[in-house]
Amino acid sequence: MMEIINPITTEVIKNVENGTSIHRLANKTGFAYSAVYKWVKRLQDYNVLQLIEKGNKTIIKINNNLIYKKFIELYNAVSIVEKDRIFWELIKNSKSKIRFVKGTAVAIWTRGSYITGDFVDRIYFLEVYKEDLEALKDILEKNKIAYFEYPKKIIKKRPLIYIIPKKEFKIEKKAGLPVMPLKELISWCKKLYLENVLEQLDLLYGLKLKARYAEIRTNM
Repeated sequence: MMEIINPITTEVIKNVENGTSIHRLANKTGFAYSAVYKWVKRLQDYNVLQLIEKGNKTIIKINNNLIYKKFIELYNAVSIVEKDRIFWELIKNSKSKIRFVKGTAVAIWTRGSYITGDFVDRIYFLEVYKEDLEALKDILEKNKIAYFEYPKKIIKKRPLIYIIPKKEFKIEKKAGLPVMPLKELISWCKKLYLENVLEQLDLLYGLKLKARYAEIRTNM
């Protein structure tokens, strides 16, 4: 059965619609008609798709069974990973004035030794100069990477870029990525009493912060 999970069937499932023809599906996927026909027939054997004669043409019907749903889940999972990879490469090569902040900056500065829930969920906080806002949006849209701006509601697509326009800010580079300066991140963590993050930063960079953030807690 595993042979039906291949680049052709993946593209077929991704692009198929009820009522479409093999010819149209072949054009959409970019594969030869004979190859698409072969694998649609195989998918029919597993009751994923069904070929129906309608007049002088054959159309496809989707059977929304467990295998079809698993194909969609697999495609979505692979798509998220691929878009995530593309996003990080885009940022490394971007000419725009941007920087990572909040939980994303924490993950970068701690070298992954402290990961926030937002980062695990592939939500990334990115500040951008207002003059570069539209250029950033264009790049994300061209690569089909979801984004939103405050105060819009968060959406389910991942990865998701939380864009924060600003007039000015300072940028440091860490692992080739534009990020808020360490000193600024420390101040942000102190305001939110993020002691675990401060501890990680202290261990990594020898900042001697422990006494200071311990004092904050004891005086609360």
